[in-house]
Amino acid sequence: MQSKEGNVKSIYKYARISPKKVMPVLNMVRGKSVDAATNFLKFDTTKASKMVLKTLNSAIANAKQSGNVGSLFIKKITVDTAPTAKRGRPASRSHYSRILKRSAHITVVVGGEEKK
Repeated sequence: MQSKEGNVKSIYKYARISPKKVMPVLNMVRGKSVDAATNFLKFDTTKASKMVLKTLNSAIANAKQSGNVGSLFIKKITVDTAPTAKRGRPASRSHYSRILKRSAHITVVVGGEEKK
């Protein structure tokens, strides 16, 4: 999806990981060039980095599809909370322990370097 400024966006919806676990990975790649971010994410061993890499590769493919093939940078990268699945299991003394399975929406916006 391309915006008016020439930025291209990709969204990974309902990723089965907590947004709190994705945030440190996003902070490491925010503002970097696409090549540097891809290289960092390939060698990171976390589950979050695999999900962010998948979304970044989708944004790069969208940019190539729309004709933006210059030097791409990560303009904006965010994670938002998605609906939480509520599960549970029996606990001691006839209680019920709640298990919250959190999920996230990961958004990556890439664009070329702005000419001043």
